[in-house]
Amino acid sequence: LPCSLPNFCVHILQFLSKQQIFPQTCSYNIKSLRSRKGEQTRMKNIYGIIRKLGINSTYKGYFFVADAIALAMNSQEKPIKITKEIYPSLAVKFKTNTLNIEHNIRTVINVCWETNRDGLNEIAGFPLVNKPTNSEFIDILAYYLSSSEEG
Repeated sequence: LPCSLPNFCVHILQFLSKQQIFPQTCSYNIKSLRSRKGEQTRMKNIYGIIRKLGINSTYKGYFFVADAIALAMNSQEKPIKITKEIYPSLAVKFKTNTLNIEHNIRTVINVCWETNRDGLNEIAGFPLVNKPTNSEFIDILAYYLSSSEEG
C-alpha cells in the first residue's frame, strides 16, 4: 500500500504518542506535518494556476508571484500592502531588493497579458479592460485560489 512520506510520518508519530514515547512532542509534530502538507498543497495549486496562465519557472517572477499570492492568501482579512509588506518580505527571502521583485512580477504580468488574456479574464471573473497592476494581479489570483479552497 503506497503512502506518502508526510502521511507515513504522521502514522509513526501517532503510534509513538499512543506508546507514551515522546508524548509531549508528538501532537505538535503531527500538527506541524499536517500544516506543511497543507502548505505544499496550497503552493502546488498556486504554481498550477500560474502555469495555466502561460508562465513557467524560467521567469524569476514565477517564484516571486507564487510567494506573493501565498502571503496575500494568508492575510485576506486585510488589504494587500504590496510595497510595504509583500515586496520587502520577498526581497529578504530571495536575497534581492524590492525593485527587482516588483520588476520581475511586472514582467510575469506582461507575459500573461500578452499570451493568455482570456485565461486571466476568466480567473478574474470579469473582463479586464487594462493590464492589471502587480497588486491587482496578486489579488485576483489569491481570491480565485481562496474561493477554490473554500468551495
